[in-house]
Amino acid sequence: MNLIPAGHRVLVKPDTLEDNELSKELKDMGFQLADTDNRRQDAVISGTLIKVGQTAWKGFDDGEPWANEGDKVFFAKYGGFVIEHPETKEKYRLLNDEDITLVVR
Repeated sequence: MNLIPAGHRVLVKPDTLEDNELSKELKDMGFQLADTDNRRQDAVISGTLIKVGQTAWKGFDDGEPWANEGDKVFFAKYGGFVIEHPETKEKYRLLNDEDITLVVR
């Protein structure tokens, strides 16, 4: 069973709290990240973009996607909602395209 985001939505596999390499990389680059309660998985704000809906980022600027599948991204802390794959039980965040706030390439 595939999870396919509809319309302008995107599917992100959140980083785990134990292995949030993207946050470490940004800190090494000199970015200051706001302190969050790291004991709560729903506070994770970074992950990997897994799937992009057909109309994601259409109507913005030139219509070019801000991020591509496989990119490491940051997203709005309480954007979208958490879903669980019915077979694998893996957790994902289903977000609006505009909830992607930073792409790291």
